[in-house]
Amino acid sequence: MTSLARRLVVYFVFLAVVPLFAGFLGFTAIIERSEQNRVDEGLQANLRATLATYESELVVAQKSAERLARSTAFQRAVAQRNRSVLAAFVADVPGLRVESGSLRIGKSYSYAGERRVQFVGAKKPVGKLIVSVPLNPASLRRFATLAGVSSSEKLMLVRSTRVFEPKSGAGSRAKLNEGGIGRVRLGGKDYRVLVSRPVSDRGAVGFALVTPQSRVDNAVYRLELRVLFGLLGFLLLMGTIAFLEGKVIVRSVGELAQAARAIAHGHLQERVPVRGHDEFASLAAAFNEMAEQLEARMQELEQERKRLREATLRFSEGLGVSHDAVQLLRVVVESAVEATSATGGVITGPHGERFVVGEPEKGKEKSEWSLRAGREHLGTLVLSGDQFGEDELEMVALLCGHAAVALDNARLHRIVERQALIDGLTGLANRRRSESALDEEIVRASRLGGDLTLAILDIDHFKEVNDRYGHAAGDSVLKELALVLTRSLREIDTAGRWGGEEFALILPGTDTAGGTRLCERIRQTLADRGIPVEGEMTISVTASFGVAGFGSTGSRERLLAAADEALYRAKRGGRNRVECAE
Repeated sequence: MTSLARRLVVYFVFLAVVPLFAGFLGFTAIIERSEQNRVDEGLQANLRATLATYESELVVAQKSAERLARSTAFQRAVAQRNRSVLAAFVADVPGLRVESGSLRIGKSYSYAGERRVQFVGAKKPVGKLIVSVPLNPASLRRFATLAGVSSSEKLMLVRSTRVFEPKSGAGSRAKLNEGGIGRVRLGGKDYRVLVSRPVSDRGAVGFALVTPQSRVDNAVYRLELRVLFGLLGFLLLMGTIAFLEGKVIVRSVGELAQAARAIAHGHLQERVPVRGHDEFASLAAAFNEMAEQLEARMQELEQERKRLREATLRFSEGLGVSHDAVQLLRVVVESAVEATSATGGVITGPHGERFVVGEPEKGKEKSEWSLRAGREHLGTLVLSGDQFGEDELEMVALLCGHAAVALDNARLHRIVERQALIDGLTGLANRRRSESALDEEIVRASRLGGDLTLAILDIDHFKEVNDRYGHAAGDSVLKELALVLTRSLREIDTAGRWGGEEFALILPGTDTAGGTRLCERIRQTLADRGIPVEGEMTISVTASFGVAGFGSTGSRERLLAAADEALYRAKRGGRNRVECAE
């Protein structure tokens, strides 16, 4: 945004004051859309995280209900219609209801997501367990916290297009587009809102994430002030952003239950004494064997987690410090192969760059991933291995997402770097690049000797072209002059847009006489050239040149002053001519 603002300021200064303010109005619209898109993207990310958290709680709740449905004690209580025992079971699992025939135990909610689990009696279904995740103010606050929703955003409910609070029911209808994004007025204030599909079985409501419209308005206002102050300053000086886990041990049988509870709390070294040769002894032996395998597996998982953490850390460090897209591609394929223990991997960049790690041809299974950021295709990653599990594929997806962002940042960095040195209209060097090139040539001429000539040229009566034919014609004149300069200069010469309709030619190894002859050829070529404007109409323009040599001035300031003085003499002498500094 800063680079765009700078280019817009320069473009306005090249024109007159009146179109400057007209352009400013257009730029404010761009700022508003950009800031609105940024806020909308943040709402979408947070709403996706909220939905994921909500679905995760439903899955956990469903698993709890499934375990309870398989419990012998629970099935016995249902068969005996023992309400007190069933009520105790319901109390252990939040949001649980039991329905069996006319038996109804548990609380239902106005707005809640539900999962239903059938349980059987004598080989046939005798009822169902309904587990609910209520959508009330407390759960909405919990979802918002787990999803990382910022304090400036608020999670609410939506039914159809009405956004409301679950407790009070207070709300209002929102104006939404096809993507579920729009505005809503709540409590006398305007809010930006993003709504989801219906997520609850009871109430048929979805999530609505709202944020004050003033966030966008204030940000736009601040940006507008920055742009306006920048424009004004530049005119006055002439160029001046869980996993939730839980296990419930249901069965309680003496030492086996005590050991199982210890295992569930992380005491993996707990074992059950084996006494006798009956069925309990066999069960105890099987439990001990399971505990030993679990402990060994946990150690393996810890080692694997450590390895993945180290690989991810190196990957993140590589992405954070490099703007070199080629180097980033190498880091991506090396990190992906290490994180998944693949036999090898191949990554192909958008311009044909190709890096191979390991031995891809030995893998039995291949997994292909496209690196994309928006509509930009930034590369293709192909991993080879014996088998890829869900955790490994999830890790690759995470790495590819970060890699796409880093590669897109590198691409944008190259674009911004070029825009900082090139004039957007003519394709020539801008003022900053021209001054840098002049300083470099002055240092070279001072150290090694040799000639250096500076020529400054100005299009004659350029304002009249704009006033008579329009600013589009003025742009055509500037582009045509840039084309003439590009074709007339050597590779070692530099042509730059010095300001407005004024251009600078930096000619190393050229004396004043040679520079004067070159400017005369450019002047004649431009004067003889017909420039098309307004359809089939053509116009002719001329330019005045001021030429000065570094050897006769001795310093940068004197060189510029001498070239300017020669240009002024060319203007006073009738324009369309070349004047050499005295």
